[in-house]
Amino acid sequence: MCVKFLLPAVFLLISLPEFLSARTDKPVRILFYNTENFFDPYDDSLTLDEEFTPDGERHWTRTRFIQKANHLYKVFMAAGDWTPPEMIGLAEVENEYVLHYLVAETPFSKFGYRFVHFDSPDKRGIDVALLFNPSEVEILTAFPVSVTLPKDYRPTRDILYADVLVGGTLPLHLFVNHWPSRTSGYLETEELRIAAARTIHYVLDTLIENQPGAKVIVMGDFNDEPDDQSIQMIGHPVNSSIEKISGSLVNLMTSSHLKGEGTLFYNDRWWLFDQFLVSRNLTVSGNAYGVVTGYPEIFRPDFLLTGDDRKIPYRTFRGFTYTGGFSDHLPILIKIK
Repeated sequence: MCVKFLLPAVFLLISLPEFLSARTDKPVRILFYNTENFFDPYDDSLTLDEEFTPDGERHWTRTRFIQKANHLYKVFMAAGDWTPPEMIGLAEVENEYVLHYLVAETPFSKFGYRFVHFDSPDKRGIDVALLFNPSEVEILTAFPVSVTLPKDYRPTRDILYADVLVGGTLPLHLFVNHWPSRTSGYLETEELRIAAARTIHYVLDTLIENQPGAKVIVMGDFNDEPDDQSIQMIGHPVNSSIEKISGSLVNLMTSSHLKGEGTLFYNDRWWLFDQFLVSRNLTVSGNAYGVVTGYPEIFRPDFLLTGDDRKIPYRTFRGFTYTGGFSDHLPILIKIK
């Protein structure tokens, strides 16, 4: 198991008292979105990004890149009711350049957001990232967590960890994930996602050992559904009777109001790969902090959908054909009181 930084020492140093006073009634909004290949149009000699260049298979131009960035801005604004969510987790972003362009060169720039990003060993060069509003969110520390895969598999995306303080009162431990895909088949790649689950479980055990009351949010595109083995290793259904298991979380995507919904449409069915899992202390009614009733939400406005009766995600590419849409995934949103 390879985890960058010495976790026990880090968590001890950044611990915060549990008696911090309550924030105002304004909820904290957290969005997660798999952007579907948010690449710049330039060739990086260190990664396999050639298809996303003007001369590549996808004919990815600066014009298309700019449109993609503006599409993301539109999603953030709409999901936040015209003020962006305080924190936004992203998957499939290529590098620091695309994030800088997004927060500084689109209309999103008027909100002054910043980002946390680390280059991961993924061969295509895609990473995860966290955008945040610095007037509401303070990043106390952040670092990448490496996922060690079985031999003969190429490296996957790191998990992004961030310890944040929201509104000066609410401490949260965030993990942004993009687990190995099913491209080679579900059974053939299952052990890769189980390796990622083991990594999260190990980190959570370390965190909870040092901070038993830690408030944890794990978000991401897990390329598995709530009932799959990898997710079962770290999360339990909302109505589970299990009170406390070190390193385990509550999977918010099992909430009854989401039954039958999904975030990705593939092979004529919806899949629920994008998920929020949280520590149980964020789900107990009566607590000073917790997930707002009715959330999480799969954000699905008409402009993110296409096809007959707008039934499927309006994606950027269908195969190698450019369609000019937003993403092949739908974003998910939670609010914390």
